[in-house]
Amino acid sequence: MPSAKHAVSTFMYRFRGYILGVIAIALVCAPPSFFSEQFCINDCIVGVFVASLLYVASALLRVRSRQFIGEHTRGYVHDADALVTCGPYAWVRHPLYISNTGFALGVAFFHLGASLWTVPFMVVVIAFEVFLSRIEDRFLEQKFGDVWRAWALKTPAMLPRLSVSRAFSCDSVHVPPQRTFWQAFFADSSTWLWLLFCNLLLVLRKLAAFYV
Repeated sequence: MPSAKHAVSTFMYRFRGYILGVIAIALVCAPPSFFSEQFCINDCIVGVFVASLLYVASALLRVRSRQFIGEHTRGYVHDADALVTCGPYAWVRHPLYISNTGFALGVAFFHLGASLWTVPFMVVVIAFEVFLSRIEDRFLEQKFGDVWRAWALKTPAMLPRLSVSRAFSCDSVHVPPQRTFWQAFFADSSTWLWLLFCNLLLVLRKLAAFYV
């Protein structure tokens, strides 16, 4: 019989998309921030600026990570043909979860501005992504054993170490990316379409709240 903890982890991973959907609905229901009539610097402009930085940084990290991994699936169960330890994975174990977090926080700043309204969404999103990363760590440790443990010993989960010497060495062999930048970019087209749709929806939400 699987433990209650395992059952919760399986449920959270299987329905992660729906859980993020619920968070997104709550975000859309929250009151949006607006540009000031004088177009001076206000929380909305600061929020859009922060969101833009998060979008660009998260997109670059995501594409770079995609260059080093194989075919990506959005399945209901974990699967991994090999343990990827090079590229961004030499610095952190979960660059894609960092990217997801950056996109989600960018959406929150874009909609709510640089205000206290963003704080609960930041806490919930970060906690959820960290929880998913720990689920994946358990799976990878079970599948790859000592190889994963040696990598995890030198490679933090989400926050990279500042020292270059502490980065995982990829066995001291230069491993080229499996894909070019544009191959990796277009391989993740669903993510870009989702991000575009989400921001267009929030723009409409702002317009509706402003004119109604």
